[in-house]
Amino acid sequence: MSIQIQNISKSFGAFKALDKINIDIQTGELIALLGPSGSGKTSLLRIIAGLENANQGAILFGEEDMTHIGTKERKVGFVFQHYALFRHMTVFDNVAYGLRVRPRKARPSKQEIKEKVTELLELVKLEAFANRYPSHLSGGQRQRVALARALAVEPKVLLLDEPFGALDAKVRKELRRWLRKLHDNYQITSIFVTHDQEEALDVADRIVVMNEGKIEQIGTPDEVYEHPNNPFVYNFLGNVNLFKGRLDQGKLRHGSIEVDAPLEFAGKINTEAVGYVRPHDITIKRVASSDSVAAKISYIHLVGAAVQVELIRQDNGEFVEAEIAKDYFRSLELKTGEEVFIKPKQLKVFIPEDYSI
Repeated sequence: MSIQIQNISKSFGAFKALDKINIDIQTGELIALLGPSGSGKTSLLRIIAGLENANQGAILFGEEDMTHIGTKERKVGFVFQHYALFRHMTVFDNVAYGLRVRPRKARPSKQEIKEKVTELLELVKLEAFANRYPSHLSGGQRQRVALARALAVEPKVLLLDEPFGALDAKVRKELRRWLRKLHDNYQITSIFVTHDQEEALDVADRIVVMNEGKIEQIGTPDEVYEHPNNPFVYNFLGNVNLFKGRLDQGKLRHGSIEVDAPLEFAGKINTEAVGYVRPHDITIKRVASSDSVAAKISYIHLVGAAVQVELIRQDNGEFVEAEIAKDYFRSLELKTGEEVFIKPKQLKVFIPEDYSI
């Protein structure tokens, strides 16, 4: 089931939660709505579900206009952050609930409900927990029950609102992997809301980055991370170092550093600009070069195969974060308090009209 979100706007009094949102979602896609709190992502999800009405615009499922159709008729499955399971019902009864409350003519037989629920519990690896109550389950197990319940009614669309937000980091990672596998097998058009960048990059086919009720960028995880449209997207999708300077004849000059700027800026002369550099694109060396700057190591943090190094530039006192491989770190024999030399390997440049700091 494809979804077309056409020119959707939503206001709460004077506050504009959504401003002319347009997204085309293909059948079977897993889409992440990613953004900070207040960016409008949950409001958009609830409008797609029919739980809220837009002030303007249309929602289409396939070729059918659903804008003024009630939630029940939209046949969407909705999974909430805090599970919303019925505490007085067993796992089996929670999953069966949506089937049992259907009108008599559309309601499956008891045997059909039993077979359907058993199939779903096997799918979510909880068949042994059918007779337990939610209070006897872990957070990750409860969320899988919530997903099975949403799938039981065979929804056209699956909507998930911060589905893993209440879980600890390890369980979140396990469930992300499980959701990706479930989606690949089930091929149901799915939209999930998250403010967790890693979650969106790990799970989604495409990411819709939102901010202040507007879309900043839509693209694959690789596109939005490696080729951000603007500084907001660059900042939101991970740590970043800023190199403020001036563009001149294809170079970004920043204090004593001079690095090649992207080709689109080759014609800029004496133009104010900022270079954005990821920590893993910062090179650390023992020996100075014409395009490096002296920095003192202030903190070293060893994490798995990577080492995070915080430095203070000697020319302007600004902090720089670098991430290097552990083997390279050991070869340099770096220690806190030492002076080294850093330079960006590659950077994304934005000129003043593109950014605000």
